[in-house]
Amino acid sequence: MAFVNQQQQQQQRQGGFKRKRNNNAEVPESSSKIKKRIRDINRTLNKKNKDTLSAQAIIELKRKLRTLQYELGERVIDDKEQKMATKYHAVKHFERKKTERKINQIEKQLKEENDSEKKRELQVKLEEFKLNMLYIRNYPKTVPYVSLYPKDNENDEKSVARKQRILQEIKTALEKGDKSLREFTKSYRDKYREKLIKQGIIIIEPLAEDEEQQQQQEEGKEDEDDFFEK
Repeated sequence: MAFVNQQQQQQQRQGGFKRKRNNNAEVPESSSKIKKRIRDINRTLNKKNKDTLSAQAIIELKRKLRTLQYELGERVIDDKEQKMATKYHAVKHFERKKTERKINQIEKQLKEENDSEKKRELQVKLEEFKLNMLYIRNYPKTVPYVSLYPKDNENDEKSVARKQRILQEIKTALEKGDKSLREFTKSYRDKYREKLIKQGIIIIEPLAEDEEQQQQQEEGKEDEDDFFEK
């Protein structure tokens, strides 16, 4: 499992596993601000004097409305991830420290051990704990955390199965070249988005370009029909 060590080295080069805030990055709007903008657009579209708006203005408003609805959905997911991060911060901090100690202990033993068979056994253990570290640091942010070192009977069969599945998914992702595990973590965010879509909490996606063009054509045709009816 040399790929585990490669992934850790890459994350360390990027700042010791820590995400750095880009000072130049635009801060996303809060949910409340997005909701206010959605209400404003809906009021404009629902006004009795909507006929005074041009067809192009209506198209732009509807497109902006859908984009804002999508952005609101993203904030819903962000809020979920933040809630989970806060809830499991303590247990993940404890498990990270414990795993770091185990890794340091085994690495020290490897340097001092001369027996080739014992060195192989230690190397296997080392790779297991390095994988555990990746599990802690890259655990899906929208899923309840399953402890690596639970107390007696703390994890039920379902939780144990989830833990093993996620560990295997991390290994598979690394083997496929997802060294930063970004695609792995993104896949769980996408799954949560699909769940919210099915529940009707958020919409699917912003207005696609081809869909927008079709809408423009349809509304343009309606304007043309109205012209000839007058």
